[in-house]
This record gives sequence, C-alpha cells and structure tokens, in this order.
Amino acid sequence: MIRIDGDFENGGATISVRKTKGGRIELYIDCDRPQALGDNTTVVSATLPSDKARELLSKLVRETPWLQQGLAMQRVEQLLTEGTGPADW
Repeated sequence: MIRIDGDFENGGATISVRKTKGGRIELYIDCDRPQALGDNTTVVSATLPSDKARELLSKLVRETPWLQQGLAMQRVEQLLTEGTGPADW
C-alpha cells in the first residue's frame, strides 16, 4: 500500500495493488475528499486479470494530473533513498 499526498488544500489517495493466488490483480484506490480521479470517481475497487488492471490503472493515472505528480514524486524519493544499484557509479 502506498500513500500519495496532494497539496496542502487537497487530500491525496491510498493505493493498494496486489496479486492474488490465482494471478489476478486486486486494485484499490481511495481518494481523500475533496480529491477525485479524472473521471470524478473517489474510490476504485476491482479484481481483474493483469492486462485489464494495467489498462485501468494506466487510464486513471493518465486522466488524473495530481496522481501523476504524486506518483512521480514518490519515485524520485525512492530513487534518492535507494539509488538504482551499486554498479551505476
């Protein structure tokens, strides 16, 4: 589970993506009010085949600028904390 923070005035979102024993993907996104996804949805909960889960999550991220920014910033923090591997330097 990851937490994406919005700006000071807006909330963010909690995102959980996990693979089931059957190989399907459980996807859960819960937006804090007043935040919403690009289609004005505030909660997404689905268990889908991998390709459909990728399609849905990609669509939601493409349509939601604050989510794009939050995920990008989280990745930047991860890179700065963990690096990309010992052989890079």
